[in-house]
Amino acid sequence: MNTWTDEPQQPKPRQRSLAADLMSLGPASTPGREFLAAILQIGAVALLVFVIFPDRLPELQRWGLLAATAMYFVIRVAAGLPKWRCRR
Repeated sequence: MNTWTDEPQQPKPRQRSLAADLMSLGPASTPGREFLAAILQIGAVALLVFVIFPDRLPELQRWGLLAATAMYFVIRVAAGLPKWRCRR
């Protein structure tokens, strides 16, 4: 209750932090955050596999790992679309 009115206040919905969206298995809280999480994590995998440790994995496995990471985000976006559409 507010001291000035008798109407109960609605609590604001909490948004997760970007760090929580990056570490989450499920979709991020907004499409923009999901896009940012995808760019950052795919970039991190590409940096590790192609720049920092280029001789640890054969060429085909490097591209396979990068493709699997991209498919993971395609699945996350597909799972998040219904939730994001309901908010509008």
